[in-house]
Amino acid sequence: MARFPRRRVIALDQRSHGLSDPARGTDTTATFVADAAFAIMRAVAAPALVVGHSWGAAVALELAAAHPERCAALAFVDGPAWPLAEVLSWEDFAARAQPPLPRHADLPAALASARAALAGAWDEDLVDFVRAGYREEEGALVLPLSAEVRRAILRDMHAARQDLRWREVRVPALAAFATRKSALMLEATKRAVDKLVRAAPNVTVRWYESPHDIPLFVPDELARDIATLERPQNAT
Repeated sequence: MARFPRRRVIALDQRSHGLSDPARGTDTTATFVADAAFAIMRAVAAPALVVGHSWGAAVALELAAAHPERCAALAFVDGPAWPLAEVLSWEDFAARAQPPLPRHADLPAALASARAALAGAWDEDLVDFVRAGYREEEGALVLPLSAEVRRAILRDMHAARQDLRWREVRVPALAAFATRKSALMLEATKRAVDKLVRAAPNVTVRWYESPHDIPLFVPDELARDIATLERPQNAT
């Protein structure tokens, strides 16, 4: 928040994430987009600078396209930039994108795992973030995200039409991508970005020497680029 001292920053826990209630079996991307639009309306009552990372970037893109009255600008951070169905079948994508969900004996074990994963990006101010991301179940700490809900989210991601959504975005937009990923993933990302640029030439594209979690590994660089977008009164 210190990187945006003149803005009100709101972090939204989507359903089945953080402290929010579990998602229902009937929830779709449209549900999550509607939740975000409602949160903006209730919390700030004005168009917001919307930032989404990973799956959140996919939700943010849909929000910017479907609800321009709620979105003053868009920061799309290392999400799927082009339809996944063009490069992978659902079966292949599902097999790649569903590793075992984490399960820890206690909070110290969860924190140790997060410290190891983030390495030099770890800071003790992330303790509350890690704590909020788990719930107790049968004597262990697990994510509020179940395998069934994750599969439904991934199914919607695979079917998403980013090729159409980018053309519908009418607000200033930043598309941010990480370079520190496997050669296969990096090449796929570059191909997707080439298509994005042709479809929406007004979108600003930035690359970061970072793993997927750009907001944690290079927060200052990302914040500076987000600040170049239109400056609304509030940010979320």
